[in-house]
This record gives sequence, structure tokens and C-alpha cells, in this order.
Amino acid sequence: MKQRVCLFAVLVCGLIGCAHSRTRLQAEDENESDKEAEAKTIGDVSTVANADPIPVSGIGLVVGLAGTGGGAPPGALRQRLEDQMRKRRVENIKEILGSPNTSLVLVQGSIPAGARKGDLLDIEVTVPRESKTSSLRGGQLVECVLYNYDSKKHLNSNYEGSDAYLQGHTVAKAEGPLVVGFGNGDERSKLRQARIWGGGRCQLDRPFYLVLNSDRQFVRLAKTVADRVNETFHGSVQGQIMDLAEAKNKGIVHLGVPPQYRLNLPRYLRVVRLIPLWETESARTPYRRRLEEQLLDPARTVTAALRLEALGQESIATLKTGLSSGHPLVRFCAAETLAYLGSPSCGEELARAIKEQPALRAFSLTAMASLDEAVCYVELSKLLGEVSPETRYGAFRALRALDENAEPVRGELLNDCYWLHRVAPNSPPMVHVAARNRAEIVLFGEDPYLTPPFPILAGEFTVTAGKEDERCTITRISLRHGKSKRQCGLKLEEVLRTLADMGGEYADAVEVLRRADQLQCLNCPVAVDALPQATSVYDLAKAGAGDPELRKTHPEILDAQADFGATPTLFEKGPSGDRKSSGDKTKTRTATAAAE
Repeated sequence: MKQRVCLFAVLVCGLIGCAHSRTRLQAEDENESDKEAEAKTIGDVSTVANADPIPVSGIGLVVGLAGTGGGAPPGALRQRLEDQMRKRRVENIKEILGSPNTSLVLVQGSIPAGARKGDLLDIEVTVPRESKTSSLRGGQLVECVLYNYDSKKHLNSNYEGSDAYLQGHTVAKAEGPLVVGFGNGDERSKLRQARIWGGGRCQLDRPFYLVLNSDRQFVRLAKTVADRVNETFHGSVQGQIMDLAEAKNKGIVHLGVPPQYRLNLPRYLRVVRLIPLWETESARTPYRRRLEEQLLDPARTVTAALRLEALGQESIATLKTGLSSGHPLVRFCAAETLAYLGSPSCGEELARAIKEQPALRAFSLTAMASLDEAVCYVELSKLLGEVSPETRYGAFRALRALDENAEPVRGELLNDCYWLHRVAPNSPPMVHVAARNRAEIVLFGEDPYLTPPFPILAGEFTVTAGKEDERCTITRISLRHGKSKRQCGLKLEEVLRTLADMGGEYADAVEVLRRADQLQCLNCPVAVDALPQATSVYDLAKAGAGDPELRKTHPEILDAQADFGATPTLFEKGPSGDRKSSGDKTKTRTATAAAE
């Protein structure tokens, strides 16, 4: 019990620390006073708060299991679930919770910074350790509520009793069909874990806050900060001009997010902090001239471009001069900034940076995804046929962010559980599998196909073909569905469609691909979560050691990499990914600890 509480404390400390979050959202030089440019900025008088994700959790009920459930074992968790069911006026509660076709589960998620009410959330579902449930495959999570939590001592610093964790407000709801087979551990453990991509829905807005420094908390200054943000971005929502920033009191300014920055929240906060607080109009002209000079200097162009972006639309003409520079870093910085200012003149340069400068891929793709202009659709469609998996899938994600119904990326929902996409047919074949955010398989290029002979075993399914066979046989043996058998061609698309027609779920399709890749009976590579990322120090070291991909990056870009900031929101690897923080690891214990 003590261990659980300690782990839960780690989680809560991560939550309550958000008020101190400048986080990793700005480069070091942006934290210092803008003495050289002789302009005081919003970042000089405030810090960003509410910039960390909020872990949320609850107790839920999974139904529709094929005799693999364990119902709800006695204890605090069952008592909470029964209370919830009574409030919903559910009848026959004891029979439902005693059925082998149901299971009590722990439900966790995370509400990201900047989220809006109604936003979809990825959900993780786990079986309590003491439960007898052997598998969640085929189950459906009944709608449940998710709460935030806080400790007594954090809520009241003068509290002298023993600390405990209190259930907070309803901040999200979750429901939907489970996808099993993507968890950690051995096969038995994976069957007791599940995901629901987009299965949660946020029930509140989470605006960023600007907290004025303690010695600068004046009503007039708070209003000036809000006015400068609104003048810079001219925020619009559904065609109406809306104020993005609002001074709530002398110390707090609420901060909305303009549409063009929804895919890159770290950049937005960096730009906000660089907005000047003009004390005299006469300071404006020399400040701009200095930035015009710095933009063309590779050693200073990254920050200069951000500062010009913080001046708004009036910087577009200056930035366009950077597109003709002989330095690739200058051209990129100018193009990226132009994208967020809504100028289509950036399109070709960003596409060139994606192809020629691997370290700039994530930033360039996100900038293009943020600009709804024809040039971005054209250039991104071309990039679907590139060789690099990160470039191809990154371009796919960027196009879907622009318009999920765009012809190059339109897909088909198979068996009501995962999406299949065929893109860039006249290019080298590649298969991409998503293990987070969305259940999808993307088939790039010419038809991928299986090459006999092979026996592929994937859960209830087997896919087999002899050496001379031109078709393969798919067999399913299931306790619930009995035995069935079908034949189809060797093209991977046919195999996946037949599998779905036979009741195969996303985890089954992914397992077929994984086994085929292991057996080397697929005519092309399989990539998993090939998300472009900001280049790390480790990657820079690899470049020095001769990494063939990063070695193509221009030296001045590698030198400036630390100034680019965090990976854009579009390509962030969430808590469901392979790399988990200690806070993520404690989330599975949150609901248990709180209930007890």
C-alpha cells in the first residue's frame, strides 16, 4: 500500500509542478532579457503555466468478453464501480459483475496542455493485478468518467494530518472497443492491457496561463500583455475575430491557441514570450532593422526569425528576403516563419529542407501541415514517394492534418476497428504500422505482397502458402466463432481485407505484418511509428560518427539544432509509446491508490 501511495505521489508531483513550466519550450537565450535588441518582451515579465499534461484515471467496466473475464473481485475498486452503476440506475449489478464475460478495469489517460473541451484523448485500459481476467480481446469499455487527483497537503500547505489523495472533478469520459496486443511484458500481460485510440473526450478547456512575475503584477501590465498577444495573432474562431488572450486579474493572463499553432504548441509559446512590450513607438524601427540583419546571419537566424514572427504580419516582406540566402539554415528559418504567418511563399523551400536536411524534417513538415495552401498539398503529396520512412509517413500525417479526406490520404475503415490507406502508388513499396494515436496501416507505393513459402501464426489466425502457390489460405480457429477458412491472393491489401472480413481486429493485422517481416516473406520493409523527431544530442553524436542519414545535414544546421526547440506536437510520441517516463509508469497505479 505504501509503495502504491509513493508511486502515486510521483504522479501528483508531476501534475502540480505545471505552474512552474517554462518547460523546454524556449531556447536558453530567450530566457534572458532582450538587452541586445533593446526591447522588453512578454517573456521578460511572465512565465508560462498550465503547460504540462494532466494525468486522469477512473474505474470502468468492460463487457462482451468471450468467457475470458474475471468480473469484479471484492474490494475498494468493486465498491466504487458498484456506486457508479447505481447512480446510472443499472439493474442486476451483482450478476453483471460476476459474469465471466465482463471485467472491472483501470482506465487512464492524459489531457494535454492547450486542450479544448471535446478534444479526443487516447485511453489505456489495464486489469487490476488481483483480477482473474485472462484476456480483454473483443471487449468494449462502457462509458466511464475520469477524474484528476490532488493531495491534501498540496491543497492546504498548513494541513498537519497524514497526507492522502483526493478525487477531483470529472475532467474526461471514455468508452469504446478495445484494441489488445500493444502493451508491455509477455503475451499474457499484453492480453490484460488494451488501448482505445480517441476513446476519451475532454470535458474542459485547458488554456495556457501567463503568470506575471511577482514584482510586475499590475492590472495595467496584465492588460497590455493580453492586448499585445491579440494584436500579434488576430485570433479567429469559426470565421469570427476572437481575443486569444484575456487578463483575468493583475497576475494571470489566459492564453488561447491560434489554429496555425495547434500542431506546434512549443513554438507558439516561444513566439508569445518574444512579443515586444513597446514602451515607445520610436523603439520599433531600430528593433526591426536589427532583426533584419540578424535574420541573414546563420549564427543568429533561428532566434531572429522567431522574433520577427512575434511582430506578426508586418514581417512577411523581410522574411521573404531570407528565402534567397545562400545559407540553407537562413532559408529554412525564413520559410518556417512564413508558414506560421500564412504566406504560401514558403512551400518549395520547406519541401527542399525536408528532402535535403534530415534534422529539419519534423519542423518543416509541421509548418506545411499548418498552412492550408495549394502548394503544401502539392509538395506533401510528392514527399509520399520519398525513400525515408520518416519523410513518407511524416508527409502522410501532415496531409491528414490538413485534410483527412484529401484524395492522396483518404482511407477505408476495415471491420469497424482500423484504417487501411493506399498512397503514392508509383513509388517503392513500404508498409507503415501505427502503435499510437490511431489504428491504421498505410501501404505506400507499388503493391506490397507476400512471398511464399510461409506459415504465419497470429493469435486465432494462420496464413499459409506453399512454395509454388499463387494464393494463400487464411484459417481462423476461435472458441466463440468456431473454425473458418478462406483463400485470397498474395497482395497484402487482399490479405488484410480478407482477414478483416473474417473478423480480424487491428492487433491481428499487425501481428500478421510483424510475423511476415520476421520471416522475411514480405517484399518490402515494415516501419512502425516512423515519426520525425527533433534531433537529440545523441543523434548529433551519431552524425559525427558517420550516420548516413544525419550526415547529409548541413553543418551550420547541426550546430544550431539546440535552438530549434522540442519536437512539434504533430509528431510527439505520447505515453502509449515505447519510451515511458517515470510519471507514465505510475499512471497504471493511480486509480488503485486513490480508491484504497
